[in-house]
Amino acid sequence: MYGVETLVHPDYQGYGIGGLLMERRFECARQLNLRGIVGGSLIKDYHKVADRFTPEAYVAELVAGRLFDSNLSKQIKKGFNPLNAIPDYTEYPGSLNYAIAIVWDNPAYRAPEPKIIPFPDAESLRAGGSSIAL
Repeated sequence: MYGVETLVHPDYQGYGIGGLLMERRFECARQLNLRGIVGGSLIKDYHKVADRFTPEAYVAELVAGRLFDSNLSKQIKKGFNPLNAIPDYTEYPGSLNYAIAIVWDNPAYRAPEPKIIPFPDAESLRAGGSSIAL
């Protein structure tokens, strides 16, 4: 599943709405037996330290818990793993237009049983059984 950026209006932030929306995404991924969720996360507070850190170094500091980003840190806490920086993802000034590709692996995912389709043996091919029924 691909998760597009979800924003809560500033007047309604702090009431758990964003967390509830994310929980519904997790629930949907589990119910549909999806491998996980992929998305792009703004690094909303990157501008505060951009003079000292590259986006990649900033994310490393977030993962280590030495810095806090008002967007990505919350997603990391929910189980998302940051992968790589995405330049020019947006025109949001606080992120200096960067986002981070993130992935959540569904711990409930169960790979479907492989379907084995028998290949006809040479004898049945010679006897005219040249098609494979699926």
